[in-house]
Amino acid sequence: EIAADSFTSSNTIIRSLESVENNFKVNRNWLPSHLSLDDFKSGKRFSSSGMSMCLINAVNHRIIDIIPERNNKFLRNYFIQYSYKARLSVMTITVDLYAPYRSLIKELFPNAFIIADKFHVVTQAYTAMNKIRIRVMKEYGTGTHEYRALKRFWKLLLKNQDDVDYHRYYPRINFKYAELSDSEVLDRLFDMSFELKTAYEYYQLLLQMYRKNSRQLLNLLTDTSSWNLPPEMRQALKTIKKHKSEIENSFVLPRLTNGPIEGVNNHIKVIKRIAYGHNNFKHFRLRILLSLKNNVIFFST
Repeated sequence: EIAADSFTSSNTIIRSLESVENNFKVNRNWLPSHLSLDDFKSGKRFSSSGMSMCLINAVNHRIIDIIPERNNKFLRNYFIQYSYKARLSVMTITVDLYAPYRSLIKELFPNAFIIADKFHVVTQAYTAMNKIRIRVMKEYGTGTHEYRALKRFWKLLLKNQDDVDYHRYYPRINFKYAELSDSEVLDRLFDMSFELKTAYEYYQLLLQMYRKNSRQLLNLLTDTSSWNLPPEMRQALKTIKKHKSEIENSFVLPRLTNGPIEGVNNHIKVIKRIAYGHNNFKHFRLRILLSLKNNVIFFST
């Protein structure tokens, strides 16, 4: 499209693109105090796993670099190119719950605290809630009143309890058009399954923990003696226990999340779709850096 608009060839545009590559060389003697890492689907052309890595400044949300591979060996070789002083300056690294990153971070960034991204922690319980609901539906069988009600009100079960409506009443088709509030619908759903009610209470307590940044609630969530959870939610509890110290770190700096980097990943998906995919990682990386906020342009301006 650029070539057509400029009345020139696509090869000329590619040469112009490559001519700015030197402007996007990474400064190996500097890293921000707060890093954020996340992977995104780039395709098997660039990575054996099909996943590449985005590295951003967690404070100003500017891209530092796009890395073709996410495996530990490649990432270690990449980060070891940064000076030891630059790596020592990193105080926090916000990542998802992917286990292999932990040992690498501790090795290469001695002063950094790991922050478990809260979106990925909550997703563990969110996914478990959905699995329990679907299992209970199947136990009742298709065509039953319970199956239809649990299917219709799935969003209500996953809604934050603070946003549940206790005051307005609506005729509910699944309950013989009875005038019910959202909270009363939830009560009827919990009458169908005690497991679902227990899992819901655990899920809501997790949301409340993040709203209040409460260590007390975190201790309650990880106390296995206090909960008789369904198998699906026990897996979420196991994950939360494993990353307990990283969750506590997120309470100290609650603004440091992977939310901005997830937004960057969405932009990358659009870039891929518009281009119908890329065959050359160098061009792909440049296209991303030219399109989005990055540290090079930030420093030059």
